[in-house]
Amino acid sequence: MNIFNTSGITGFSSKTRITGLSGLDTDTMVQELMKAERIPLDRLYQKRTLVEWKRDAYREVINRLRGLKSTFFDIVNRSSYILSTNSVKVMSAKTSSNAYLDVSAVADAQAGIHRVKVLQVATGDKAVSGAPVSRAITGEVSDDLNLSGKSIMVTLDGVSKEIALDNYSLNPADPNYIATQLQDALDKAFGTGKLTVGFESGKLTIGTTGGATRVTVGNPADPEKSGLSALGLKAGDSNRISLNDTLEKLQDKLAEPLQFNENGEVQFSINGKLITAKKTETLSQVLARINNTTEANVTIQYDELADKFTLTSKQLGQGDNLVVEDIGGNFLTALGLSDDRAERTEGQDAVILINGNQQVVRSSNQFTINGVTYNLKEAHPTDSEGDTVTVEMDVDKAVENIRNFINKYNELIDYLNGKINEKYDRNFPPLTDAQKAEMKDSDIEKWEAKAKTGLLRNDDILRRMLTAMRTAMYEPVEGCSLTMKDIGIGTTSYLDGGRLTVDEDKLRKALMENPDEVAKLLNGVDPENPAYYRTSTAEQKASRYKKSGVFHRIADIIEDQISIYRDANGNKGVLLEKAGMEGDITYNDNLLDDELEDYDKRIKAMIEKLTRKEENYYRQFSVLETYISQMNMQSAWLAMQFNQG
Repeated sequence: MNIFNTSGITGFSSKTRITGLSGLDTDTMVQELMKAERIPLDRLYQKRTLVEWKRDAYREVINRLRGLKSTFFDIVNRSSYILSTNSVKVMSAKTSSNAYLDVSAVADAQAGIHRVKVLQVATGDKAVSGAPVSRAITGEVSDDLNLSGKSIMVTLDGVSKEIALDNYSLNPADPNYIATQLQDALDKAFGTGKLTVGFESGKLTIGTTGGATRVTVGNPADPEKSGLSALGLKAGDSNRISLNDTLEKLQDKLAEPLQFNENGEVQFSINGKLITAKKTETLSQVLARINNTTEANVTIQYDELADKFTLTSKQLGQGDNLVVEDIGGNFLTALGLSDDRAERTEGQDAVILINGNQQVVRSSNQFTINGVTYNLKEAHPTDSEGDTVTVEMDVDKAVENIRNFINKYNELIDYLNGKINEKYDRNFPPLTDAQKAEMKDSDIEKWEAKAKTGLLRNDDILRRMLTAMRTAMYEPVEGCSLTMKDIGIGTTSYLDGGRLTVDEDKLRKALMENPDEVAKLLNGVDPENPAYYRTSTAEQKASRYKKSGVFHRIADIIEDQISIYRDANGNKGVLLEKAGMEGDITYNDNLLDDELEDYDKRIKAMIEKLTRKEENYYRQFSVLETYISQMNMQSAWLAMQFNQG
């Protein structure tokens, strides 16, 4: 695509001219003359376009390599990660029952059958409110009740009903005794055995029982008829706190009134971590902060049924893992979680018995022993013998992992070989703007698809990479007794271009008879250079190559091509330096972009040259038109003279 403005009469000059006064079609003649002049410019545009297409072709290769790397060489994708021994030496573990424990195994596990009994699971220290934390609905009854015609709204677990009142008596011996009559009214409204009414020393209480939980009182539909004030109650009084209330609003709704420091805050410490909350914050916000504070390492929750809080240490096992203290105000005390008000349960370690005689004690319910990870759920019954744990090699899964990688590897090899062997047809150069103007869009698309083929034919970078990958597959791994041929992986012909075939029967046999050597061959690592580093010395790279398994070698070769990290010389991956990659600084700073910039400079200079050339043609034709005009005038004068004679 042209990057410079070539608008105008012929594509260069932008001046407006008045021509043709002499009868000459100057514009057409200049355009025809400039067609030949602009042929070198069109060729420059075409060469630039080829470079741009080549850069895009390289970037497609980069994306293919990144796809293989992301799938098989990135540990984030654990299900397909091929560089771990666990992907080749796949050990599986299962139990005779998953009710009490789950098990899994890694490559280090030894095949065998074990009897495992869970004697006890690990638990954390726990503190539970020693008594309900909410203040009961309590009102100091007026001496002059005068409740005739009055009513209150009572809501029990979401169901609201208006309760009519009467002129109750405060005398227990009176048939119209307040506690008896109000209890009867509530029983008729909601059913017996759900609400309890008490009256003592002038104070009325309303609570729940028999499975009912939250009761709340409020004004009736007609507030003028409300009897709440006479009963000493306020609208919204409830026997359960609301987590959405602010601490300030909760202050008198707790059985132990909440107190703040001089700054209107509560401060408390859990496992040495100081937590501060303002009285304007809701209780829900404070509980969330406790749960999300990593250093506190606890969980706190409110049980509405029991009206109690539970604070549990995330650190399981024995030890002092739940240390609490009120520092400013009495937040923990008001929630019944202080040491003097809470019911404490100490945590315990997990204990399992292996094969009837090996006792294992851990402070967690998930732990690994000899390559087998145990995840305990529940203790076995006392009279149980435990579960059978079977550890064995999962050959099918190992073969599947290897086959999946080789299939994708072969797809990459086919793609790269296709690019290297793809023919370039010189009969389909990039189209010029003039050519495109005379073609249909569909024809342009077909032409350019053909023109873009063969751009990477016999490319040195791709050839070197393919040769390196092919060599890596067959050079022996130092310290390993097996070769790729020994495990059934090879090629049928040199003409296959490095494609691999898998003899699954041979591979299965190798995995069953010698899994450790197969793992060393495919994904073993150099103990001295276990990780890939761009800044490694030549000696370190050579050692890593010789001692690393085939899959690590392939991963390193690909990383050398597409790495976003710089090596000791300050260079990124070879392909990134050549063509750049989206999302990286090389996207606009690479060798091919430098080449494109050079073409842009040359194109600009040529356009300026052609513009001057075009101006010169117009000047020459302008002079010619002047002469012709003069001659026409003289000819007309002579003709007139002859006609007069």
